[in-house]
Amino acid sequence: MIWFKHPNDLPNDKRLASLIDNEGCRGYGMYLRIIEMLCAQPDRKLSFSQLNIISRKGFSRKYMEKIIWEYKLFTIHEEEFESAINFNNMERGNHSQNNLKTPEKTEDAKNGDNPLNNSGSRSKTGLARVREEQNREEQMKRKDDDVVPKNGGGVTPYQSWRKQVDGLSKNQLFREMVCMRSGYSVLLNKHFDTALEEFKKHIVLLGKEEKMNSQEEVRSYFTFYTQAGQRTSQELHMLLQGLEKQQSAAAPPDPYRYEQLVDGRRTYLGCPIPDGAPPRPDNTAFWNETARSWTSQTPPPSSKKPKQKPG
Repeated sequence: MIWFKHPNDLPNDKRLASLIDNEGCRGYGMYLRIIEMLCAQPDRKLSFSQLNIISRKGFSRKYMEKIIWEYKLFTIHEEEFESAINFNNMERGNHSQNNLKTPEKTEDAKNGDNPLNNSGSRSKTGLARVREEQNREEQMKRKDDDVVPKNGGGVTPYQSWRKQVDGLSKNQLFREMVCMRSGYSVLLNKHFDTALEEFKKHIVLLGKEEKMNSQEEVRSYFTFYTQAGQRTSQELHMLLQGLEKQQSAAAPPDPYRYEQLVDGRRTYLGCPIPDGAPPRPDNTAFWNETARSWTSQTPPPSSKKPKQKPG
């Protein structure tokens, strides 16, 4: 059994105090549950995909993610996270259930429990075994799903990670949430497809294609990729700003900029414009019903007579 030391002044931490103020005892209990799971891991880290395995009644994945993301109590490393508070002073031993005090260890016992001295014989925790088993199952699933049945049966072939990324734009609620957390929601929403293409390049650059094996994994990683404060999000923001400037400079002026649309009808200065009429050329032009054309009080630049020099 693994034990971790619980500081008796833990609630005095400003971040944890904020969590308790906002979430109450439920949030505090959820935080400690996540810490227990982290401390059960040899590297003190968990991936977001493992939250599905360990979620249970009262410990939903959605609520766990809220605690992890919103209170700065955890350090996010792309698809993994760890505690921002040091709980690494671990103790091992067979403690009696009736004895809540942690017995003092002799120097020999401490040396025997040193992870550096005992790494070869350290037994795997139950959750670590679950992680390995899940990885094996996912590998087998990918191998099986890559095979498309010839008889056209009901087995759906494995969706490539690129299609998983493309599918993010179809989830409107997810799209709104990601844009809101980015800090540049209007710009990101306008160029969302471009952001997805940049995200694909990022995945290939870091060699994470095989890890993007589910819509859940892709959503989690894209949320991190676009979250405000992340280097990747800052770089994406700069790229989209540059794209916006290029498009604005290259776009021709709106030919109908001297008109107003009222109840679906083209108008100018309160007057209706006939159907099929060409765009109003400038802000002085008026519609000539007799000539069925625009008459402008401002002559085109080419028709202006050049000034003559005095003789």
